[in-house]
Amino acid sequence: MSWETSLFILCLAVVALVGFTIPLLLQLRRTVRNLDTTITTLNQDLPQILKNVDFITENVRQSVHAVRATLEETINRSLPSILENVDRLTATVEKSVELVRSRVDELSGGLERVRGSLAHLDEGIKDRARGQMSQGLKVFAGLVKRVRSALESART
Repeated sequence: MSWETSLFILCLAVVALVGFTIPLLLQLRRTVRNLDTTITTLNQDLPQILKNVDFITENVRQSVHAVRATLEETINRSLPSILENVDRLTATVEKSVELVRSRVDELSGGLERVRGSLAHLDEGIKDRARGQMSQGLKVFAGLVKRVRSALESART
C-alpha cells in the first residue's frame, strides 16, 4: 500500500504542477507574442527614428554654428566702438577731474586772500568771521572731498 500511496501522491503533485504550469505557459506565450510584435514594430520604425535623430542633430549643429558665427561677428564689429567710447569717456573724466582740481586750487588761493584780509580786522569781527568761514570751509571741503573721490572712482 505504500507504493500505491506514494504513486497517488506523485500523480497529485504532477497534476498540481501541470495545473500551475499551464497558466504560466499561456502567459509566457502571450508575452512572447507581444514581444515579437514590439520587436517587429521597432525594427520597422527604428530606421526612420534614427534618420529623424540624425536630421535633428544636424539642424542643431547648424544652428549652433550660425549662432556662434553671428555672435563672433557682432562682438568683432561692436568691440572697437565700445573701446573707443570707453577711451572718450576716460578722457572726458580726466578733463573733468583736472577742471575740478584747478577750480579747487583757485578757491584755495581765494580763501588764502580772504584769510589775509581777515588778519587786519578787529579781533571780535575776526573771531566771528573765522567761525563762519571755518564752518563754510568745512562744508566746502567735505563737498570737495566727495566730488574728488567720486571723480577719482569714476576715473578708475
